[in-house]
Amino acid sequence: MSTYQLNRRSLLRAAGLLAGGAGVTALLAACGDEEPAAADGTLRAKVQPRSPGTAGAIRDSVVEQFDLAAKHRLDLDRQAGGGPGAGQEQLLTGVLDIFAFGPLGATEVNTSGHDVVIVGPSLWNHGRWIVPADSPYQSIADLKGRKVGVQPPSSDTYRAAALASAVNGIRFDREFQLFTGQPIANLALYERGDLDAIIAIEPNATRLVAAGNRQLASVGELWQQGTGDTNPLFLNGTAVRRDWLAANRETAKAYVDLTLEAWRLIKEDPSLVAKYHADYGVKADERRAIELLPERLVPIYGDRWDETVFANLEKQIDLAVEVGILKQRASRPVYEQL
Repeated sequence: MSTYQLNRRSLLRAAGLLAGGAGVTALLAACGDEEPAAADGTLRAKVQPRSPGTAGAIRDSVVEQFDLAAKHRLDLDRQAGGGPGAGQEQLLTGVLDIFAFGPLGATEVNTSGHDVVIVGPSLWNHGRWIVPADSPYQSIADLKGRKVGVQPPSSDTYRAAALASAVNGIRFDREFQLFTGQPIANLALYERGDLDAIIAIEPNATRLVAAGNRQLASVGELWQQGTGDTNPLFLNGTAVRRDWLAANRETAKAYVDLTLEAWRLIKEDPSLVAKYHADYGVKADERRAIELLPERLVPIYGDRWDETVFANLEKQIDLAVEVGILKQRASRPVYEQL
């Protein structure tokens, strides 16, 4: 498969869905009463706890430095939560009101009876194919048949890596020996020499490169190479259940606006990424990693929620169905503009 262009049919299909059931639901919710705020006007939501050592961990420090929660009238109740899989399950069961979902993950759960919708951006894809400095492999094609560590199949990182491989003619789950597990577990295997390569996410990828490992390619680069798409590859965004959204649109929009503002502040002042290096789990004596953080992490923060992003989501879903990563599309779009 070479270049793929988002066709007019898929755009019309999405427009029709929006104008149909999903559009009616959104219209009724928008015309109805907003959820009551607290007596002081504060909007409350149950969200994931702080996630130290992750790419999004810096958001909390930026929110606090610029007092963004107060600005957007948000009171964020940080409930107990685990990794991506646990957090997504907690969103589906109502333990959390807001969590991150990617387009393929949202499609999969929605075709299984749930109703999740992505209402704003969070992160562009930051999966990186990493090999040791002395590795003989120069491309991911060279790694066919080799041991590669990656997150579990239920993760957005795994699905995106599989899709980016597929658009380059590589069957991800058949042409590599995949070792699936949580990032810290795969990192331990890789550093012990048990893996030939690892698809590392940030900030682990930057720490590995700073320590002398080589980055063969990013998942986003492979996507662009195989599709001709010049936009960043969307990884995940702010996701909510539609029933919760119907009664909490103002809260959802405030959370999306807070996230967008935090990411834009980082893009305006990349030094914030180095300043808050401890949020990423990068220690003060890891000087090379701290130097690399602004260059490598600032570009991954999603500061747009517009037609270019929606086209990327549609393209991911269409191609995932075409190559068999997804069985079918959901009956309505898995994203919405608030």
